[in-house]
Amino acid sequence: MRVTVRLIGGLVHTVGFTEERIDLPAGVTAGALLAGLGIDRPGSVLTTRNGHGIALDEALGEGDRILISPPFSGG
Repeated sequence: MRVTVRLIGGLVHTVGFTEERIDLPAGVTAGALLAGLGIDRPGSVLTTRNGHGIALDEALGEGDRILISPPFSGG
């Protein structure tokens, strides 16, 4: 299956791209995707699928758009 992954902030430099289409095995989870990208502290990033938050143990699907970003703060 193929998903589109978009990275924000410092993750672009850490992982090495802004947006890529990635081929993954069926049933791969969000956590496994993060591990495969070298994001070793998955709880330290915000991950969304098609504009909605996703748990690390949720399986991804064909055509999903995944956004991974560091947490934001402001005021």
